[in-house]
Amino acid sequence: MPPPANSGFLPERRRLLKHLGNLGLASILPLGTFIPATARSETWQNWSGGQKASPAHILYPDSEEALSRGIRQAQGTIRAFGGGHSYSAVVPVPANGTLISLEAMNGLVSHDASRLTATFFAGTRIAATGPALKGIGQGLLNQPDIDLQSLGGAISTATHGNGRQLRCLSANITALRLVLADGSIVSCSPENNRDLFEAARVGVGSIGVLSQITLQNRAAYRLREQVTVLPTDEAVMLMQKERDQHRHIEFFAFPHGNRALVKRINLTTSPPTAPIEPSIDENALVEFAAESARKWPWINPYLQQVVGMFVADTVRIADSFAIFPSVRAVQVNEMEYSVPAEHGLECFEEIIATIRKHDVPVFFPLEFRYTKSDDCWLSPFYGRDSASISLHQYHKQDYRPYFNLIEPIFQRYKGRPHWGKLHTLQARQLRELYPKFDDFLRIRTQADPQGRFLNNHARAIFLG
Repeated sequence: MPPPANSGFLPERRRLLKHLGNLGLASILPLGTFIPATARSETWQNWSGGQKASPAHILYPDSEEALSRGIRQAQGTIRAFGGGHSYSAVVPVPANGTLISLEAMNGLVSHDASRLTATFFAGTRIAATGPALKGIGQGLLNQPDIDLQSLGGAISTATHGNGRQLRCLSANITALRLVLADGSIVSCSPENNRDLFEAARVGVGSIGVLSQITLQNRAAYRLREQVTVLPTDEAVMLMQKERDQHRHIEFFAFPHGNRALVKRINLTTSPPTAPIEPSIDENALVEFAAESARKWPWINPYLQQVVGMFVADTVRIADSFAIFPSVRAVQVNEMEYSVPAEHGLECFEEIIATIRKHDVPVFFPLEFRYTKSDDCWLSPFYGRDSASISLHQYHKQDYRPYFNLIEPIFQRYKGRPHWGKLHTLQARQLRELYPKFDDFLRIRTQADPQGRFLNNHARAIFLG
């Protein structure tokens, strides 16, 4: 997936990122490469183009001190952004507000070899952590399949990978540094500023601006990935049968074509396999299919039925950070809810039946995966093992009819929304889903009594 088309970047930087993005290098530049903190009247948009803002200022601090100074001097509502991969309105601010890019605050800060921990600047893209950690003999315990997200954005929204015994990124944090609304730089951990640590692990950008993140890791490792194409009902039965047999197992089901791509990933000590050279440009094929399905909806089931012809069963072995990510260059909008694990497949089958009953015009598959419970206050996985189900709609199509049809199903199963993805829940409903919701609000108010970090979306989900 290329870097988001973010017109908030300065022109010289935009051209630089465009060329580096084509090489897959935009996220691994050393500190000092990007421009220092400054203020410009420019615009910002997320990767899908669904969220936009034209703030009074966009700041690009390159150190904690510059970040602190920028927050103290900032006017209006303040929000930070990383890779632009959130679909919900977590970033946009009013015209008199201030956006802060964390892009220049990237890279490995320090590590502890005996404890297998590493500290990164919050603007570090997930793609950059893999090579950096391998260099010190470590690897992330788990990671999401989109690795161009910034660490700060990913943990602020409880972003996750998959695995019945693996938790989201936020649950693997051992310490944080963040800059509060008054510009103070605070360190927090389970032993120091405990409540602030608990709230900031999944703060949705509303506690302060993360500057450094310390992660619990493991020794560097390799993974073996097996991809299989099956009829959807067989994929469901396989998930029921094998969900406890693999470190990772997930599937992507095409609702109108009765086809599903199943991924099974496990630890291995076998040598890496040779890179697989695709026989076709898969993203170009997906773009063509999505555009064709949009223009001629009647062809959609046929396109989904033949998807297996273009995706060969494969086996890959590589470093963990090379196996986890998927290249997704076709823009979509996304909704994701996590429901209790024991009801996951039941919820999925109801969604599939509803899509078919209403003949929803969607080409993209539903993603189904498991995540282990954790104790992060605003994590969708707080206190319960969960199944996450993701809906995707092509960015040129109105996602609202589709998402509005399916969201009540998630709600009947007590689903909790992914903070970085589209949903319509507000504070009243969210309070019922998150046992520590009021504890979070108490710490949030103490850290930011004037509400400087609350944009319209944050006010709706926390105060509305």
